Amino acid sequence: MKKIFTFAAIVLSSPDFILGSSIVKHTSHAALDTLPQVNKAARNKRVAFVDNNSVIPAGGGENESEGLSITALAFNLMKSCLGTGILSLPAGIAAMGDVEGALVPASIVMAILGSVSAYSFFIIGKLCEMEDASSFGEVWEKTIGKESSWIVTAVCFLTPLGVALSFSIVLGDFLSSLATTAGLKGFLATRHFAILAVTLVAVYPLTLLKSLAALAPMSIIGVLGVVVSAVFMYLRMKSGSYAEGGKYFDTIASTLQPSFGKKGLSILSPTSSILCSMAATAYLAHFLAPDFYRGLKNANTKRFATLSAVGFSATGIISIFMMCVAFLTFGGNSAGMILKNYSAVDPGAILVRLLMVISVVGSYPFIFGAVRASYLELTTKEGELVTDKTRTSVTRAILAGVTIGALLLEDAGFVVSFNGALMGSAIIYIFPSLMYLQSMKNRVANGLMADSTGVKLEAIFNKLILSLGVILAIMGGTVSVLSEFFPHLL
Repeated sequence: MKKIFTFAAIVLSSPDFILGSSIVKHTSHAALDTLPQVNKAARNKRVAFVDNNSVIPAGGGENESEGLSITALAFNLMKSCLGTGILSLPAGIAAMGDVEGALVPASIVMAILGSVSAYSFFIIGKLCEMEDASSFGEVWEKTIGKESSWIVTAVCFLTPLGVALSFSIVLGDFLSSLATTAGLKGFLATRHFAILAVTLVAVYPLTLLKSLAALAPMSIIGVLGVVVSAVFMYLRMKSGSYAEGGKYFDTIASTLQPSFGKKGLSILSPTSSILCSMAATAYLAHFLAPDFYRGLKNANTKRFATLSAVGFSATGIISIFMMCVAFLTFGGNSAGMILKNYSAVDPGAILVRLLMVISVVGSYPFIFGAVRASYLELTTKEGELVTDKTRTSVTRAILAGVTIGALLLEDAGFVVSFNGALMGSAIIYIFPSLMYLQSMKNRVANGLMADSTGVKLEAIFNKLILSLGVILAIMGGTVSVLSEFFPHLL
């Protein structure tokens, strides 16, 4: 089964991690898009690529002394998680309440889910060692079975499809705001024009490139965008520029102006699950866990546990900080993509939006490559050649669908929440626990693992995580839809 790792090239910018490794192979689109004709065993060994670019950390394999340190990989893990999804988190708090007291339960939720995400990331790497597997999909096949391996491919298709949709919505929001700043008016300043223009002029040509190596440095801009966003949000919150009477208060719509104390706090409200869904997106890097394990210098489960703890702890701290600072600025009116709240005449907001546009446009081809490759795997018979014509036709069809969706949907926060609820829950909570439970069951049955108290307790813990994933998927997905389209029902 061909393995598509959705978020591989969005934010991994280290030369050792992306293009400088001695084991990275640059393969043409034609070669990768014809992978369905390769035999099953061979395809199981192809790991961590997004359409035409392998993204494999240096090291691992036969020479365990090579590879990256825990510190270097922890930084890369942070970059894998910290994307535009982090900008939706303030809206997750707003769904819970519009008082400062909402920060405490929201931060606790983020910390708990971050810890669970770190554990599930860790057990994927542990399973790679236990099952002698080199990819997420190969672990699935060795524990659950090959017959159901299409499920992993389907998730690999739907997850980046949701990300691509949110990217198009975000580009429409950011570019329309920048157009207003530049003095454009009428249709030229609308998000619809921005989405159509950027898709035709930039996104579509980039998705047809035969090599994406030149776009790898875009990830540096993505990291810079997150850092600048965090500093900018803190300074604006501290200065009170958006508070009533502040410098930019009257320059934004009333629906985006700060709002506190009108709804109160409803921790047990169904809408509180929206933050949980968004958190799944904020911590999602689990398809890359096998590559991080193989790329770790002197890799073993203890060192990988440290890597997981450090990487997700840092990610959680940054996410919680940005979430809280933005919420303290706008409260209950925090938009699904928080940068929408900031004024079109605010120089800091203009800079952040510009950085984010460059980052998202540069990341789009990698995400879209995962969508296209997964779709071709699902629809192409084994042994069937995928021509350039077919590849182009598929690109046009999927991109047209994503563009139409972006024109119809205006809230990127909804897409992040819904995608996180369904796909994020599956990848972070359900799949890893399922695989680990089955692996332990097989090992105990074959006498390879003692049925000790520790094993039983860990099995119970994984069953709880599995149950959590199912609950969050059902509740989070349902509430996300109701909140967006039928808010009167909540």
